Amino acid sequence: MQLVEQYMRLCAGRPNEAIGHPLDISLAEVASILFCTLRNATLTLKKMQSQGWVVWQPGRGRGNRSVLTCLLAPTDLIMSVAKELVQKGEIRAARNMIDELGANLPVLHEKFSRWMNSQFGHRVMREKGSKGRIDTLRLFYNRPFAGLDPIHILLRSESHMVKQLFDSLVQFDPVTKRIEPAIAFYWEASEEGKQWTFYLRKGVLFHHGRPLVADDVRFSLLRLMEHSYKHRWLAASIESIDVKDDYVLTISLHMPDELFLQALSKEYMAIVPRDYVVQMGEQFAQMPVGTGPFRVVRNDDSMLVLEAFTPYFGGRPFLDRIEIWCVPGMEAEVQADETLLTVMAMDDYRDTSVPAWSDVGRLEDCFQYVSLNGAKNGPLSHNEFRSLIVAIICGQALRQELQGTREHAVIWGETDSFQEKREVPDSQELVRIFKESGYHQGEALSLYTYPDSDHIEDALWIQKTCQEYGIAIEIRYASPEELALPSLLQEADLVVDSANVDERAELSLREFLYAGALSISHHLDPQGKEEIEYLMKGMSCVQTTQERQVYVDSIMHTLAACSTFVPLYSNRVEMLAHPRLSGVSLDAYGWIDFRRIFVRE
Repeated sequence: MQLVEQYMRLCAGRPNEAIGHPLDISLAEVASILFCTLRNATLTLKKMQSQGWVVWQPGRGRGNRSVLTCLLAPTDLIMSVAKELVQKGEIRAARNMIDELGANLPVLHEKFSRWMNSQFGHRVMREKGSKGRIDTLRLFYNRPFAGLDPIHILLRSESHMVKQLFDSLVQFDPVTKRIEPAIAFYWEASEEGKQWTFYLRKGVLFHHGRPLVADDVRFSLLRLMEHSYKHRWLAASIESIDVKDDYVLTISLHMPDELFLQALSKEYMAIVPRDYVVQMGEQFAQMPVGTGPFRVVRNDDSMLVLEAFTPYFGGRPFLDRIEIWCVPGMEAEVQADETLLTVMAMDDYRDTSVPAWSDVGRLEDCFQYVSLNGAKNGPLSHNEFRSLIVAIICGQALRQELQGTREHAVIWGETDSFQEKREVPDSQELVRIFKESGYHQGEALSLYTYPDSDHIEDALWIQKTCQEYGIAIEIRYASPEELALPSLLQEADLVVDSANVDERAELSLREFLYAGALSISHHLDPQGKEEIEYLMKGMSCVQTTQERQVYVDSIMHTLAACSTFVPLYSNRVEMLAHPRLSGVSLDAYGWIDFRRIFVRE
């Protein structure tokens, strides 16, 4: 970096001299341009010459001038060094150099971005002296994956990675909507449904080489119950876990729970190796070890690298390597939130207008929403005031004005009443509601959200729209970890967040209402919370999907009556896939399963 800066000073010091043109110059003049001693100037020129940047011919004898030839334009040199850094895996260093040295070179950012785009997609490397090949899928994302501990993950991007690295006792098939074997190949329940016995596969290996045993399962579930306020809702029905031997264990429940197996299939309930977790401590989240189809070989602020785990009990994936480069400046180009990739390119990808390319897209099951804190003392504890804000910040109006990838949110049951535009009371009625709720015009309500582009747009729209009716909103931005803190959620008046929803609809509703890291569990008023609790217990006891849907509809009607949240929209995710890529499909979170991808010749 310092050597590059010194080269730029040399070029800037003689702006009228063309690149590649020999220049008569003394060593003292070089030292003056570089602000260094004669000795350091000599050393610097030797370094530049060894890199092939300059030709330096020192003058011999008194009065003989030296000759300096600068061989590279500053932009070309910076690009060359940045490419070398990227190819060595030092992506963050390359980005920092482009940002710092490119301030006065606007074309540099465009050239670097264009080159970076050409680096992504599928790559095939042939091993020397072998007919084998290494298939690498190279992708980019806008932030590092610092935390990949299943019991602490928050973002859908993290959830996706955890699914590639870990397995749970059982798995859920989103197509058939059935629970299937995973680490456990067989299970049985007692007649009353309170005791479940699981039989584990033999020979399941963790990435660090040790076989999985039942004690790892017990450790993993107890670890979530004791140390994860975010996801312990999943294990709320568990009373005890009894290990019979290395491959058999029994889980006892407080009461029968028809969603118990679905809960066990969630990625937060993934099985981790007891010895490695204890050994690594907090570092486990950075370099996790599971039993999944891929293992982590590198994870830092430049890239996350996964390699296929050959002994995987579910079958080795086709792809050998996944490289996810952390490129913070590229998310605006793809306009993706919580989605790793919108264009998946092959080596020979150049023209997206070719009809053979497949357009893969779907509407996310997840949805953006605003929650209103009815549990906090103040105007929002007044149901009529909350109903007023619900009418003001209608999702339909927001979608029409902001547009983009925002579409009508599809949420549980018959929920159109949540998203239809409601009539806002006239000014006289507004005055009455303000007075009875204790709201004083100009008093700012706090709205918390993430500083991501779509969240910012949503928050600003809500602020502007509420201001039109005399309700002041103060926007406060927080990181995902901060916004997951119960203390912050309880303090916030409003929160703009995303709900995680997948094909396990009833379980997703349970997560939405009970997860400690989401606002709804903290924002329901006492009466609404009591009614919801009663209905949720009833839903857990009935056995058929049709019976559970009756409860789901009742829960949604109760939530509507509470005026506690407003669904805003779901995002449409689009992706282009080369015709030789197979196994490419988007899940409910808008992601692709790496283990299913393969390449046809």
